[in-house]
Amino acid sequence: MNQTFMKFLEDENNEKADLYVYGDIVEYAWWEEDTSASDIRKKLEETTAKTINVHINSLGGDTFTGLAIYNLLRAKSKEASIITYVDAIAASAASIIAMAGDKIVMPSNTLMMIHNCWTYTVGNSNGLRKTADDMDKIMAAVVECYLAKIKIEKEELQTLLDEETYLTADEALEKGFCDEILELNEEKGIKQNALSSLTNIIRDYKSKKVVKETSYIVSQINTQKENNQSDEKSSLFNLK
Repeated sequence: MNQTFMKFLEDENNEKADLYVYGDIVEYAWWEEDTSASDIRKKLEETTAKTINVHINSLGGDTFTGLAIYNLLRAKSKEASIITYVDAIAASAASIIAMAGDKIVMPSNTLMMIHNCWTYTVGNSNGLRKTADDMDKIMAAVVECYLAKIKIEKEELQTLLDEETYLTADEALEKGFCDEILELNEEKGIKQNALSSLTNIIRDYKSKKVVKETSYIVSQINTQKENNQSDEKSSLFNLK
C-alpha cells in the first residue's frame, strides 16, 4: 500500500501548493495516516509552485525519515518559498520537519515538542555501548537542524531535549523555534489552519451534494405529478 495521509494540493496557476503532513513519520507508509519521505519527494519533484505551505500535525516517528524530509524541503527552498505551519502539534521527528521552513508559523493554541531520540536494542555490553554512541551521533545531526533556526545556545537546547520539552507558541517564538504566531481572532490565522481548510472542502462538497439531490427530488416530484402517480404505495424514499 503506497497511498498515505500526506496530502498535496496545488492551485491552478502553480503559484502555491499546500502539503499536509498529518500522522506518523515512517520509513515505509503501510497505513493511510502515515507519511514517508518517498511520497513527499515525488510530490516536490512534480510541483513548480513558487510557495509551498507545509501544514504539520504529527506526534513524530522515524528520526531518519524526519531528517530526509527536512533536507528535501531545504533543497526545494532553492526554487520555492517553504512556509511550515504547526496546525496542532509538531512533536519529535515532526518538529525536525517544521525547522525546514523559511518561515515557521504557529497559531497561538499549538505546541511543539522536542526530545532526544530513543530506541530499543539487545546484545552484550559492547553492543549496548555502541548503540548509545550511535544515538549520540544521530542526535548531533538532529541538533544541527534546530541550531540552523533557533536563537538559543546549544547548551540550552540540549537541556530542552534532555527534559522532553513541550513548547507553547509563545515559548517557541521566544526561543526561535517559530517566526510568527497567528492569533485565533485573526482572519489569516483561520485561513491558514489546516482543519478549517479541510472543513471548508467538506462543507463545499456537502453543499453541492445537497443541491444536486434536491434538484433530483424536485424533478422526480414533477415527473410523478405529470404521470398522476398518486398511489401512496409509491415513494421517492422506497428502498426496494
